[in-house]
Amino acid sequence: MYPKCFILVVAASLLFALHGCGGSSNGISGSVVFDGRSVANGSITFIPEDGKGPTAGGPISEGRYRIDNITPGRKMVQIVSAKKGNVFHSREEILQAAKTRSQQGAVSGIIDRADEIPANAEGNNSIVDVQPGQTEWNFDLKRPAVPRGAAQK
Repeated sequence: MYPKCFILVVAASLLFALHGCGGSSNGISGSVVFDGRSVANGSITFIPEDGKGPTAGGPISEGRYRIDNITPGRKMVQIVSAKKGNVFHSREEILQAAKTRSQQGAVSGIIDRADEIPANAEGNNSIVDVQPGQTEWNFDLKRPAVPRGAAQK
């Protein structure tokens, strides 16, 4: 049989080796602005561009975010923010809201959009290269350009 000391050394070596797998990680924080205003509430997600490795994300509060344990590498950054929507208590309220939106020129059938930051906002879903030791990354998103001839919402 192996002495207990030998088994402990082997076990400690395995734990140390496993801890080193997966690359180093660090924390990252920054600001999130949309159309010149701090994003009040939302979420930010860093997704590995190659689909390999862990996804990291966290909440946005008062225009700031902080994510612990993000691994370095190329990431696609998705930023989402939704505003509080109207709560309708009857069918009549819904119909009245739809009629009002229609009179304002809306043709989508959507009474009130919930997404504050569109998925196609300039700077959203961008690719960034998080470097080891990097601690800050700021995002300044802009409303997407409206194609010619398209009606603005």
